[in-house]
Amino acid sequence: MRGPTFLLASACLLLAACGGEQPPPPAPATPAVVQPAPAAALPPDMDPTLLRVNLAAAAKRLCSSLFVSGRTREHVLAEELAEAATLGVAFEVGSAPEAVTARIGDFEETAVHRRHLGCTLLESVDAQALLAQFDVAAYPSPVQPDPALPWPEGALVVLPETAPGIDLAAVGAAVDAAFAEPDPTKPVRTRAVVVIHDGRIVAERYAAPFDAATPQLGWSMTKTVTGTLTGLLAGDGTLNITAPAAVAAWQGAGDPRRIITLNNLLQMSSGLRFSEVYDAAAPSDVVTMLYGPGAADMGAFAAAMPLDHVPGSHWSYASGTTNLIASVLRDAFASQADYIAFPRARLFNPLGMASAVIEPDESGAFVGSSYMYATPRDWARLGLLYLQDGVWLGERLLPEGWVDYATTPAPAAPRGEYGAQIWLNAGAPGNPSDRPHPELPPDLYYLSGFEGQDVVVVPSRDLVVVRMGLTAGGPEVVWDVVAGVLEAISN
Repeated sequence: MRGPTFLLASACLLLAACGGEQPPPPAPATPAVVQPAPAAALPPDMDPTLLRVNLAAAAKRLCSSLFVSGRTREHVLAEELAEAATLGVAFEVGSAPEAVTARIGDFEETAVHRRHLGCTLLESVDAQALLAQFDVAAYPSPVQPDPALPWPEGALVVLPETAPGIDLAAVGAAVDAAFAEPDPTKPVRTRAVVVIHDGRIVAERYAAPFDAATPQLGWSMTKTVTGTLTGLLAGDGTLNITAPAAVAAWQGAGDPRRIITLNNLLQMSSGLRFSEVYDAAAPSDVVTMLYGPGAADMGAFAAAMPLDHVPGSHWSYASGTTNLIASVLRDAFASQADYIAFPRARLFNPLGMASAVIEPDESGAFVGSSYMYATPRDWARLGLLYLQDGVWLGERLLPEGWVDYATTPAPAAPRGEYGAQIWLNAGAPGNPSDRPHPELPPDLYYLSGFEGQDVVVVPSRDLVVVRMGLTAGGPEVVWDVVAGVLEAISN
């Protein structure tokens, strides 16, 4: 699994709404300050550790949804946090600083918003100390794409009525099908689909109140962004991915982790122990890292894990690995300000991704595993950058060969399903038919996140498909969209 699906007591998810019809959402609005409601008493059978984890998850989700996505409190509570009110969780939304506190009984957790950085959970510092870490004035201004120029050079999108080599009616039908709700017990809740062919948007659709301007959480699609930033630093000569990773905690004499390379980390083959399990009964490593004590410094939490396998010999998907990479990247900069500015200056602004926000933890390192928000069109820009071999508008952004490296199966990935911080459809060595999606082309690769966030790239068909939503336990509709669009493209 690629995101948190843990429970609060025996009730449904706090992070993802449970099944059932939802009332029509209100229109987006600037979040207002909400006075706290009385918090319910702590149920007698509630485990305090699990409670804190879920309160932290709820506070963080509401904070980012309000202050980064610009959604209304009512809509978030009706969807992602539908069970919170039922269980008696009280939310306080503040304006100075912008923050959200989730409270039940004597327990509370708070997430604080900072402009350009999104929301960060408070674990070991107070709000004022967190705010003091970041100088907003030193942050590079997001560059807005020219509204008069066509996407992706600018922001203008006019859907074509006809396009060479593609049946647009069939594409539209595939997109519309992604928004269908055939089974009310397994809601799909697609929020956006964008289809790019031959470098242009040929179809898109949104579910109100979401639209083309709404930043949405990519969850583990953020891992590919972290890998991309690593590629930029490798191209600069700042990092050598084949050398042992510069992790201070591993430098003791005889520490077997000293030989772990950045390449091992990028390919999810570090050999480190890490439990990527989402279980209501006992918070695992990933849950503790994202919403428990490990949230203060997620990279340090992952770095403290022992070695279970020889580096490079065992593939294991782990969000802690990516947050460790994010910390390695931070340590490569002379200052925290330079590190924070790097994604904007070197990736987001050149691509025109004005909406993109990567949220850090308390230590100042980006939560590179999980916490980037961007509009679907901006997520599509990242997919298009990979499709174009790291070249954007005639300028090489990623070092030559980086996309080939990232999309080459990790030697330890048993079915050729993973490269360097990106999912693949390559197939098992010597048996390419044994691949995750045998009905789709083997050159397909994709960014993938919890609740059905996907950016799918098919280089042989010049195609990028973005699907975003709130699907918890329902069908993975993105593959039907991709299959339908591929059928609509002439060979």
